[in-house]
Amino acid sequence: MRKLIFSAFLAIAACMSCSAQFYGVDVDKLSLLFKQAGKLPYDNAMIVMNSTMTALSQNPQGYRKALELAENQLGNTADSLHNEELYIACLEHAASSFVLGSSEKERPKMLLDMAKKNRIGTTAADIEYVTPDGKEHHLNEPCEQYTLLYFNDPDCDACQKVKANMEQSTTLKSLVDQALLRVVAIYPDNNQKLWKKSKFPAWMVNGWDKKQAIENDGTYILPATLPVFYLLAPDNTVLIKNEPSLKRIEGALSRVMTSSDKDPQSLAKMLFN
Repeated sequence: MRKLIFSAFLAIAACMSCSAQFYGVDVDKLSLLFKQAGKLPYDNAMIVMNSTMTALSQNPQGYRKALELAENQLGNTADSLHNEELYIACLEHAASSFVLGSSEKERPKMLLDMAKKNRIGTTAADIEYVTPDGKEHHLNEPCEQYTLLYFNDPDCDACQKVKANMEQSTTLKSLVDQALLRVVAIYPDNNQKLWKKSKFPAWMVNGWDKKQAIENDGTYILPATLPVFYLLAPDNTVLIKNEPSLKRIEGALSRVMTSSDKDPQSLAKMLFN
């Protein structure tokens, strides 16, 4: 633990020393800082990000470039550096920073509101969905299991590949068989015929957002490219959000199931990296 804390302070010191040279921001160095921050414990990572943005405030041009880079990397589910919490830290700083004018703050404030929907550590919004038998269900129905939400489009090649991998996943199937996990696939678009043609194994729930609440009401802000996963604790606390990698989900489930601390907030911080 001491070594990790020391590493965090080293990262802060490096950031501070480099900030004076950010008249032309070194994008590669900033990306590396994002990457290293994502490897730190949650609290230390937040210190690093806030200190980074504060240091960059000395150079408005560099500050703006850092925000742009954060949007393209930390806020982009398709990027290897995607990290919603680090992105929120950048946006929160920008929304209250003296560097940006009032009109410039409108975009980071909008993006911050979007990023905070179903934020990690908060309670997931309810989803009303129907299953192929015509029955209506709610995500927030009483459940003692962890929930894996699989937002997908049956007409998406990547979704079909991920679904095939899910069907072969011994991790998912074993946890479902043990009544430790439920897997709920959600189709958020409006093509009922396309949804009805989609086939899932019996141990997965095939759901459709018939009322289009996700899109029309913005209950979930999903990336343009599907699929993505959400992992929820039994009390519906969001543990992982907008994660495209099934491999990371399987790893996270293994960590959750072997952890002695089942407190949702502790688990959310544990799964930060």
